[in-house]
Amino acid sequence: MGNRSSRRKGGERPEATPPDGERQPSLDGNGDGSEAVLPPRYAACELLYKAGIPAAVWLEDALSRHGVPTLVFDLFLLVPDVDAAAQVLIGAGYRRGQLSFALRNIRQFENLYFPPRAITADNKHDESIPDTGVILLAAREWFHELPATAQDMTDWFPTLPQLLTALIAKWLSLEEQESDLRLRIAVYIGYIYLYIDAVKEPGFQEQLPPEYRLFHADRLQGINTENLGEFQCQQLYLQRIKAAE
Repeated sequence: MGNRSSRRKGGERPEATPPDGERQPSLDGNGDGSEAVLPPRYAACELLYKAGIPAAVWLEDALSRHGVPTLVFDLFLLVPDVDAAAQVLIGAGYRRGQLSFALRNIRQFENLYFPPRAITADNKHDESIPDTGVILLAAREWFHELPATAQDMTDWFPTLPQLLTALIAKWLSLEEQESDLRLRIAVYIGYIYLYIDAVKEPGFQEQLPPEYRLFHADRLQGINTENLGEFQCQQLYLQRIKAAE
């Protein structure tokens, strides 16, 4: 699911050369900063990092990193301050973009920016440079806590428990009229349980907040799986969480 089709599946990472001595957060999840080379797709991450703005790669790219065989489209980034992050991108030549028909009803995705395109010697766009749209999202609205500073970052991606916890929390927080986003998040959650074996391992539930463990158990048993896109299903789980308090 996404804004535009992509020729790249998640996991394929063409490389770009970073500045000498630059130590970036890890792309391998090992937290030691050993993979300093960022693919062109993640150019916005490097811009924000150099500006001192922490960020986390979100949604389709994060799902792909954890093993979901999804195509990636626009790059979703969680940031502490959308306006500040947008100014960094605009200062680097990014331009405000329009959402595709598939996403235009999701107001939280409206902060879409496209990078400047390189021009070849014959005055044509260089198609070798990906024109990846970047959608900025406020981390607090997606229930994910970013490091206080960019220098405190060790990984561009959330852990699987962090990603699943945040998606469940976001799904539970949606208003009735936010049906498009509810359905999209329901699909993302469904992908996690369909494709990622780690969520089915004994003990995984201990990495989730206690209030979400019943939801997790239902997913493992296939209960209400086809109803996650419905507001009534969301309300059912909110009631069950409140009753268990």
